[in-house]
Amino acid sequence: MVHGIHAVLWALDKLAENGMMTGGVRGVKVQFIKFIYVASTVMLNLRHRDEKSIRAELVVGGLTTTILTLTFGTSKQACEIALPGVLERVVEREPAILIDLKEAAAQSGWIDVDRARTRSEGQFPHADSAIGARRVAAIAVLSTLTGMVCPGMYSLFGAFAIDLVEDSNHKDAVGFNVSETDERFRMIRMNVSGAGVRGSVQAFLRWPPIGQASFAEVSKVVAPAEFAGSTALIVGGSRGLGALTAKVVAAGGAKVIVTYATGRKDAEKLAEEICGHTAHDACRVIQYDVRRDAASQLKPLETEVSHLYYFATTSIFRQKDGFFVSSLLDEFIQIYVKGFYDCCRVLNKNGSQALIAYYPSTVAIDNNPLSIIEYTMAKMAGEILCANMNRANTRTRVVVSRLPRLMTDQTATVAPATTAEPLDALLPVIRQVQSLGSAVL
Repeated sequence: MVHGIHAVLWALDKLAENGMMTGGVRGVKVQFIKFIYVASTVMLNLRHRDEKSIRAELVVGGLTTTILTLTFGTSKQACEIALPGVLERVVEREPAILIDLKEAAAQSGWIDVDRARTRSEGQFPHADSAIGARRVAAIAVLSTLTGMVCPGMYSLFGAFAIDLVEDSNHKDAVGFNVSETDERFRMIRMNVSGAGVRGSVQAFLRWPPIGQASFAEVSKVVAPAEFAGSTALIVGGSRGLGALTAKVVAAGGAKVIVTYATGRKDAEKLAEEICGHTAHDACRVIQYDVRRDAASQLKPLETEVSHLYYFATTSIFRQKDGFFVSSLLDEFIQIYVKGFYDCCRVLNKNGSQALIAYYPSTVAIDNNPLSIIEYTMAKMAGEILCANMNRANTRTRVVVSRLPRLMTDQTATVAPATTAEPLDALLPVIRQVQSLGSAVL
């Protein structure tokens, strides 16, 4: 993604270049609505202009990504926001890793603007002329503040509102301190002052990558030989629900083969954890992208698979410029319908026994939220496919269940949402799937 502040500085530069900032800028307010992805075409649209203010928007496709409001007038005289005590200068070599709001509430310090001024020199010449290179650098530093200092690694930049002031006592740095936090939305508000600006910044503390139950925890609820004698292929098993399923099945004595499309390190780490608690050959790892030819990718298996758990997925929550995007449905159908069928077909062809497969569906089919209509439609199509595979005697018995919203990387939203415990939801399903054998076919 493109840094929001970079897009803002580009917008300010274009507004200045086109003579929209000749009245003298007194304040700048910005709200970040959507992400801007690399290689996107961004339009700067002027929505309102009078002698007092400008309202402009950055638009990608039909989506407004950023709203800018500029007020005109004479810059205010220095009257800086009070920052407590003698603040230390922050050196942002690595992004801070804050997990909870209590850590964030105590943050304060000074951030140099000289380096930002050097780096941005000449990139936004019209903005430099309109509001001053020092203030351009101070605005750039707000990105450093949120992305490197507070909240740091797991941050979302929400908004900022600044006044342009004269005669700052700290011309080479921007000071900040946390003024407010809100646990409901993991929101952080900070006062900022220095280098010709003063005002506030709003950011959100994202959840860190969601870890599932450890093998040791899983072993407490699974009998050691509960699933012995089976070999399970876990498609999409490097993280999330797939990784948890691999631990459960392996804890029950089965051998598992975990696939990954891009997360090789995560898959190898999972295999190391499983093998460290069981036999050295209890878990293998292979690369497998369900959007590509299944036969050639599954050839290295060299063992017969008795059970398939299909957790292949992609990013579900997407930015859209309409309630329905046909290309997105095509992508989801490729993964959740065609990819599943091709995998089952190849495993059946290469195996001497019937295959037991698990297809995880979603309660979103019941709720039918407009924001993920393409995903819901693809999962519905997947359910229809599974039902007909069971009817058509394809040597595959498919178990389908609509899982509730579970805590994973994709569902860990900033806004509060009710989620179920993954192990509690998956364990009964895995036991049902593992209890089925070729005899039932």
